[in-house]
Amino acid sequence: MWQERAPPRLHPRSRKSYRLLPRCCCGPSNEARDTTVTRNTVRRRAAVALAVALGFYALSDILLWQRIFEAHQLSAFDTEYQTGHVAILVGLIGVGAVLLIDSGLWALWFGGALYTMAFGGAADVLYYWFDGRPIPGVLPWLDGSRLIFIRPSGGDVTNVDVLASAAFWLAVWLAALLLFPRIRLTAKR
Repeated sequence: MWQERAPPRLHPRSRKSYRLLPRCCCGPSNEARDTTVTRNTVRRRAAVALAVALGFYALSDILLWQRIFEAHQLSAFDTEYQTGHVAILVGLIGVGAVLLIDSGLWALWFGGALYTMAFGGAADVLYYWFDGRPIPGVLPWLDGSRLIFIRPSGGDVTNVDVLASAAFWLAVWLAALLLFPRIRLTAKR
């Protein structure tokens, strides 16, 4: 029925490749379906997708909240805005995960990193950086965030707390980005 073919040739420096389309479910294979990418390429794509998604999430916050809601005194609709903004984040996570689905663990890495960095302070840092304004000294609207846990107990979230939290989550996900491939290699040995 289907002809078995030799596995595609890998670049001499790549240790392992990921098949973008599984051969078993896509009918007879041909050159277009045998496309492979290296482990480093998959990791790089996941990291770039995270940076782009987080940047657009912060940019949508500027365009919607500041340019529309604050400019027209629509703060009475804050609950509706927050619901829509979370829907944007869920949509970004969903699209990114679907596009990275063939890379397995990196699709989960992308979703986890985007969620925790969006609610852990990184999106807030980007919001003020993109807008060209300094981060306010106190950010009381972030007091309810469970992912900004680097703060004094019982006090309002400060700009230092947001920067420390964003740095923490960035370090966690960068460490995972660098350590996951090493863990998988040692587990296979």
